[in-house]
Amino acid sequence: MAVFPGGYRLVSAAPHGASFWTRTARINIILPNGHPHSYFLKVARGEVGKGMVQGEYEGVKALYKVAPDFVPRPSGWGAYAADQDTYFYLCDFVDMIEELPDMSKFCSRLAKMHTDSMKWSQDGKFGFHIVTYEGSMFQDVTWSESWEELFILAMKAFAEQERKVHGESKELQELLPALYTKVCPQLLRPLQTGGRTIRPVLVHGDLWYGNMATNAATGGPIVFDPSVFWAHNEYDLDNMNVPRYRLGKEWMREYHLHVPKSAPEEDYDDRNLLYGIHGHFCASTLYPSTTRFRQMAIDELRYLVDKYPSGYEGYEDREQNGNHTRAGSHGKHR
Repeated sequence: MAVFPGGYRLVSAAPHGASFWTRTARINIILPNGHPHSYFLKVARGEVGKGMVQGEYEGVKALYKVAPDFVPRPSGWGAYAADQDTYFYLCDFVDMIEELPDMSKFCSRLAKMHTDSMKWSQDGKFGFHIVTYEGSMFQDVTWSESWEELFILAMKAFAEQERKVHGESKELQELLPALYTKVCPQLLRPLQTGGRTIRPVLVHGDLWYGNMATNAATGGPIVFDPSVFWAHNEYDLDNMNVPRYRLGKEWMREYHLHVPKSAPEEDYDDRNLLYGIHGHFCASTLYPSTTRFRQMAIDELRYLVDKYPSGYEGYEDREQNGNHTRAGSHGKHR
């Protein structure tokens, strides 16, 4: 491979790990200085495969710039010389303990990655310079001036990809317009109005037990398979309150020992619920044999649409009248 150091000697290459969307392998070489080195290889085909590996390379490169101990060092991506429709992503191989990392260490490191990335943000905009993927689903991460604007773009892209897999849904046809015009303005616009601001941070974008581990050499946490873009930091906590991802609210509480909840704090739980809906659309799309994840999205959308029918005007009215209902009282189970 052209991305290997010149003068290297191949020792071995063998399948390693498991992936739903790519083929993966470990490659062992001898460097020109005589030292051994190992790489992790992902291979995918077609235009979607090209987008996946290019997006992962650009995303991990951005994360590595901010947190080099938190992600495997990326080496490159490209097309196979002998097959221009087959694409690869290459990074350093890291020996991992494949179980959940220490919660305290992980949340501290995630918080540091978020805060350290702020100085690299692109003029305060939300998005990314290239399309990134969650599994085989693309994310619309077009540069946007506000978090509300970008989140709506991303949700529309996920909902449309889910529709193409499972077909039309009368319930979603009813709920999604209200999500975009009522719920998102009421829950997200206040983050950046009334004298409040949020600074974009680099997010991993798909944190769950399958994308996080412990570096066997250092004992520190490590993450992989990201869906990177510049976002609201709380977006990276969206999976922590979803039971199938095997984390939990204690991980969220641990994270907030290092980074406070964004204001308005009373909307925190419902923002988290909102952020998690994209994950249901993603799971529904990637697992077409079941509509269980679509129903989860519908149930949570229905709850939010019923609770926030008035859009940003509803938030303004709440502020004027002092009617602050704690979002955490909804008792919603995911």
